[in-house]
Amino acid sequence: MKYFRAIFWFTLSLIVSCGNDAITKYLGHNFNPWQITFFRFAFGILTLLPVMLYQGKSAFITHRWKLHFLRGLFVFVAISLWSQGVKVSPITTSTIMSFTVPIFVLVLAPIFLKERVTWPMWLATLGGFVGILFVLQPDAHTFNQGSLFFIIAAILFGMLDILNKKYVTQEPMLCMLFYSTVVALILVTFPAMQVWRTPTNYELIWLLALGIGSNLILYCILRAFSLTNASSLAPFRYIELLISMVVGYVFFHELPSSYSYLGAAIIIPSTLFIGYYQARNRSKS
Repeated sequence: MKYFRAIFWFTLSLIVSCGNDAITKYLGHNFNPWQITFFRFAFGILTLLPVMLYQGKSAFITHRWKLHFLRGLFVFVAISLWSQGVKVSPITTSTIMSFTVPIFVLVLAPIFLKERVTWPMWLATLGGFVGILFVLQPDAHTFNQGSLFFIIAAILFGMLDILNKKYVTQEPMLCMLFYSTVVALILVTFPAMQVWRTPTNYELIWLLALGIGSNLILYCILRAFSLTNASSLAPFRYIELLISMVVGYVFFHELPSSYSYLGAAIIIPSTLFIGYYQARNRSKS
């Protein structure tokens, strides 16, 4: 039962993640991505603050201000680029590109974590990059520029994963999330003011949902991982592709291109192999 509960929470995180992308795309018709990102961070902080206050003063204590600034910088750039990509690309494309984050983590790990990467892992990584090329659509007439935003954002999300792996045991997750979001909000404020448009009450509801969703994703993932290990949930990650296809078709009348299907067919096995290989090595050690 614990495993099925873990699947429930993990699947819920995927639904919320896809919902956030859909809200971002919907709001992108009337708002600049800078402003959407601003409200995402602002409402994310406002909804996280009561949880921090409930835990007391100890929840706010930190000695790693440089870490929070660096994470905040990465979060600010990554979410801003991701919002821009979602605005100009199909929802399904954003989902497929989110699958590439483990590939970039694998590339960055030898540099920042001094981890050894074996040749099967490099081969799987190469396969992942081939899949990315197909999602980008190599035909000059159909080149998907939005995917470039996703690639840079995925690299930055990979850097965030590296930072989390290195410091997560030394700093509470909620503390890292709160201060990093505060830094990101400060950084996005100036560009958001340059393109400011006062939202209506109806639009504010959607922006609030976006901020709540940002925190809810992490909450659901933490609940899932508290019930079982991450590797056993990895295959369910790709349910999000089906969810995004339904959302894209129903709400935005989008149909993925054949290149996107082909890219996903290469990226998914590559990332599954990377996750399986890493889990097997951990179990041996």
